[in-house]
Amino acid sequence: MKSSIQVAIVLFFVGWSSVWGQTQIKEKDYTLTYFPTYLSILFHDGIASQSLHIEDALTQAPVPFERLANPNQIILNQLRPSQLIKLRYTSSQHETKTSVVANSSISSGSIEVYFNHTVDTSLAQTQAAVNLADALDEKLISYINQCQNDLDITIYNSYSPSSTTGIAGAINAAFARGVSVRIIYDGSTSSVMIPLLNPLIPILASPSSSSYGLMHNKFVIFDGNSSDPNTPIVWTGSTNWTTAQIDGPDRNNVITIQDKAIALAFKMEFDEMWGSSTTVPNALNSKFGPYKTDNTPHHFVVGNKVVDLYFSPSDGTNSKIIDAINSADSDIEVATMLITRSDIKNALLAKYSSGLTNINLMVDSQNPSGNQISAIQAGLPVGQAVVFTLSGLMHHKFMVIDNFNANSDPLVLTGSHNWSNSAENKNDENTLVVHDATIANQYFQAFADLYQQAGGNMEFLGVKASSANENLCTIYPNPTSENCTIKWNQNSSVLAYVRIFSTEGKAVFEQQTTTDTSTTVSTASLEEGIYFVSVETILGKEVFKLIKK
Repeated sequence: MKSSIQVAIVLFFVGWSSVWGQTQIKEKDYTLTYFPTYLSILFHDGIASQSLHIEDALTQAPVPFERLANPNQIILNQLRPSQLIKLRYTSSQHETKTSVVANSSISSGSIEVYFNHTVDTSLAQTQAAVNLADALDEKLISYINQCQNDLDITIYNSYSPSSTTGIAGAINAAFARGVSVRIIYDGSTSSVMIPLLNPLIPILASPSSSSYGLMHNKFVIFDGNSSDPNTPIVWTGSTNWTTAQIDGPDRNNVITIQDKAIALAFKMEFDEMWGSSTTVPNALNSKFGPYKTDNTPHHFVVGNKVVDLYFSPSDGTNSKIIDAINSADSDIEVATMLITRSDIKNALLAKYSSGLTNINLMVDSQNPSGNQISAIQAGLPVGQAVVFTLSGLMHHKFMVIDNFNANSDPLVLTGSHNWSNSAENKNDENTLVVHDATIANQYFQAFADLYQQAGGNMEFLGVKASSANENLCTIYPNPTSENCTIKWNQNSSVLAYVRIFSTEGKAVFEQQTTTDTSTTVSTASLEEGIYFVSVETILGKEVFKLIKK
C-alpha cells in the first residue's frame, strides 16, 4: 500500500511510494527517488554501482553523476526535465545489463480518457467518465488540427471518407501547413485511409511474412519534439480507425497523456520500427515484432502519478498483466476482447482462491481457439465472468485494480495488447499502467455499464441489480458512523433480506426484516471503509454503496 513513511511497495519487481513529496520507484536492481531538482539511484548491490556507465539515451552523450556516502547510491543533478538516460552496469551475477530511465517532466501531466459507448457515471468517485459516442473520430481530428510541428502515427487499420475530409483530410491538412508527418501501418491489413494520404507523406508498412505478427499499435505522438514541455501529447488505447471501431458499435477506449518524457519514449519505439529518427524510413535498421529490443524507459512520474509503459513483444507485457492481478487488495475488473493465455487464467483463479472474491470479468463473444473463458467461469461464482453478446465487438483490453480501495494502489492497465500469445510473442503493441484512483475509476464506470448489459453479477459493483422496483427503499445516513436506517418506499408488508458485503465480496452482516416499518442496521462493528448493502424482497432488489466512517 502507498504510505507516507519511507517504504516502497512492490509491484511486479517495481514499487512506488510517496515519500514526503518525492516519488520512489523500486526496480529489480535499483531504486529511483525523484526529488524536485535531482534524481537519486540506489543500487541493490555494489557490483552494479561500481561498474555503472550513464549516457543520454537519444544522443549517447555521457551523463555526469555523483556518488554519495553510500557507495551504492548516486545522484544526477544535471539532468534536463524529461531527459531519457541509459544505465549500463554489471549485475552481481556478472551479467551486463542496460536500462533506460526517464527523468520527471515539467509538463502538465494531464491525462484524459474517452469512450465511444455509454458509461455509468453514477459510480463516479471524483470525475465522471466521458462518452464521446460517435464523436471519437472528431476528437482525434481536433488533436491533429492542433498539431504544430511533428506528427507520428502508428495505426493497425483505418478509414476515411476522402482525402479532404475525416482523419485523412486532417492529416493531409497538417502536412500542407508544414507539420512533419510519419505514418506506420500494418502491412497485412487493407487500410482504406492510407491511399487517401498525400503521396509526399512518408509511410511504412510493417512486414507481413510469417516471422512477424500484426503491427497492432494505435498510438499517435503530437509534437513530441517540441521544446515547450506542455505541448507533446500521446494518444493511445484500443481504438482502430475504422468506422465500426471508432464510431461504434464496437466498444473502445482512448487515453491521452500530456507529458514530454512519455512522448519521447513513444518516439523511441516509433523510431525503432521506422529505422531512423528522420522523416525517411531506413529499411536496414527497421525492427518490428520479435526483432525489437527492450530499449525504452518503463516508469514515469506524470503530474505526480506513476505511469508504466510497456511495448510488445520485447518487454514481457504478459508478466505485467499477471503482476497487476497479483497486486490487487480488494477488487479486479477485467474487460478484454479475449483471453487465450492459461497463465493469466491461472493468476485470476489463484487470486480468487486466496480470498479476493470480488473478481468481475467480461470478454467478447468471439471464440478463438484456446479461449480461457469457460475455465474462468468454472472457477468463479455464476455471473462474475460473462460473455458480451450484444452487437459489435467488446474490443477493450483493460483491467481495473482496487477501484474500491484508495488506500491500496488503484490502477488501470490499458492499451492495444490483447491477452493472447500473438500479442505477447509477435505483435507490435503498447500497454500503459496508470497508478491513479481517478483514472482507474473512469474505466470502472465504463466497465460497470457494459458488464450490466452483459448480465454480470452487479452486487459488488454498487449498481442496482435486476430490480423489479428501482425505488424499493432508501438508506440514511450515508456515510454513517454507528447505525443506518432503511426506509421502505412500499406500502405493503413483505419479508426483506438485508446483507452487507465488503469490497472483497465477503458477507459481513445479514438480517431478516419486514417492510412495514423502517429497519435499523447496526454498523458499529464494521471497520471504516466502503461496503455494499444488498436489499432483496419479492418486490425487487437493490444494492447500495455504504461508507462507514
